[in-house]
Amino acid sequence: MDCIKCKSPLPEGALYCPMCGKKQVQERRKALKRANGTGTVYKLQGRRKRPWVAAKNKVVIGYYERKTDALEALERLSGKELTERYNMTFAEVFQEWSEEHYKTLTKSGITSYDIAFNVYRALHNKKFRDLRTSDFQAELDKIQGKSYSTMSKHKQLITQMSQWAIREEICTTNFAKFVRLPEREKKGKEIFTDADIKKLEKDGSEAARIVLMLLATGMRIGELFSISLDDYHETYVIGGSKTEAGRNRAIPIRPEGREHFAYFAAHADGPLLLSGYTGQKIYANYRSRDYYPLLARLGIKKKSPHATRHTYTSRAVKEGMAPEILQRILGHADYSTTANVYTHIDIDTLVKSVESFDVTGTLLTNKKSREKEKP
Repeated sequence: MDCIKCKSPLPEGALYCPMCGKKQVQERRKALKRANGTGTVYKLQGRRKRPWVAAKNKVVIGYYERKTDALEALERLSGKELTERYNMTFAEVFQEWSEEHYKTLTKSGITSYDIAFNVYRALHNKKFRDLRTSDFQAELDKIQGKSYSTMSKHKQLITQMSQWAIREEICTTNFAKFVRLPEREKKGKEIFTDADIKKLEKDGSEAARIVLMLLATGMRIGELFSISLDDYHETYVIGGSKTEAGRNRAIPIRPEGREHFAYFAAHADGPLLLSGYTGQKIYANYRSRDYYPLLARLGIKKKSPHATRHTYTSRAVKEGMAPEILQRILGHADYSTTANVYTHIDIDTLVKSVESFDVTGTLLTNKKSREKEKP
């Protein structure tokens, strides 16, 4: 290589000529040009998190942090028709998303998503990559008045579809996650009144016995229906579910509820405590076919079976049961943070603790103590 001015020989890689001092112009490597029809990659100006753009046929494929990521995106599209993929409609995205996602869903889950899909009927034939938050919001706003859980399910559909579309590089932003849902209506916790409990006790039916069993233990309805006969021990049962702290816990039975547990234990014809129940043995069916009709027949205001748990808890707190005892009985998840401190509490202590209050509100042990203190 010679100097561009004096033509003197230059050492390899020299920037200046040692003879005349002239700065040498370095040859610039030309960027390799992509073949026609394979797309292009370019960088946007300014400070951006994803400045590199991959585009093909004047359609932006996506934005990327690194140039190599943008090039890889184009390579993945090689051999695929961009117009077919990036012009997919809402309905077409749903079709491909559902074929993949429905494999892991129950029948009821599939039905709920199919219903949600029809909510966005006006968007079915629109290009998915052109849809924005306002488009999704407009369709949801048309069905105001639905429950929060229903609206949340409808939003969940478009959110998951958008995530799938981003993964497939059909769009670059999940606009569905910005959709606003109406505020969840806060409802007060329903409980069974003293009058309600007296009606249940007077009724004496097996369906009423089950409600009284829930009131006497604070158990979830699903937990009661899954208790095995071997785990019944007259004053307590072993069972529970849902949380780590709630599984296989000792659940004491209030004195007024023990006769109902004994009744079903005596009539059991299978491995479960309630196997001899003559009504619906699946708790979901019991709730709809036995429980709600029972409340209606007795003139008790409609409330979910979980209201028995609220009743037990509110009465226990009112009568001063120690929080650690109540947490252990109910199997609340937050009990796991204090489990190591209270591992010394045995079943006898639990049973004695619940005997200090009556589910109807009458204080037992504490009442006796106050009577002794009277002059």
